[in-house]
Amino acid sequence: MRNLWITVGLMGLLASALAQPQPPRETQQKLEAIRDLIQYRLVQLSDYYWHEGQHYKTMALLFVLIEYDPKDVESYAVLGWLLDGYGHTARAFQVYERGIRANPDQYDLYYEVGFWHSQKGNYPKARAYLEKAVSFPDAPIIVWKALAHTCEKMGDLKRSLEAWQKAKQLDPNDGAVDLNMARVRRKLQEQREKDSGGQG
Repeated sequence: MRNLWITVGLMGLLASALAQPQPPRETQQKLEAIRDLIQYRLVQLSDYYWHEGQHYKTMALLFVLIEYDPKDVESYAVLGWLLDGYGHTARAFQVYERGIRANPDQYDLYYEVGFWHSQKGNYPKARAYLEKAVSFPDAPIIVWKALAHTCEKMGDLKRSLEAWQKAKQLDPNDGAVDLNMARVRRKLQEQREKDSGGQG
């Protein structure tokens, strides 16, 4: 019965809040300006602590920032990187995953987690995240490069070459893409020759 009264009370409070008139447009604009200023100051302070080498203070502020603006993918990325760098790997992964849940429609954190797994040698997991990242039309060349390297390390040379070809489309003047693509093509050729020789 007590829970029922608590529920009824909460519903009454919610109905009361919804019935409140919205503040005037001018007031809303001022509140938004104050909110933006606070966020800007928090970012500045975080940056200051970063350059002073006080990384735990930076991390504390980044935790505040992701609460303040769950859509700020950069805060999740930097926080995850710092946590991992200080040996808090499980916590870093939780931050990345939280960022993905809050921003499922952006490539950024899928890339961050994919790159993170790739650096740790966990290529199947890395590939899953990187494939998700490249599914977004705005995924930049760096994401395709990470996928290409990961697939090559897994032995999937065909997919690696496809990723390098996409990277080439995104930046035809990137010489590193040409070098990597040539290496993967060479490996594919050697693989074909070995397979055909083994059958003869």
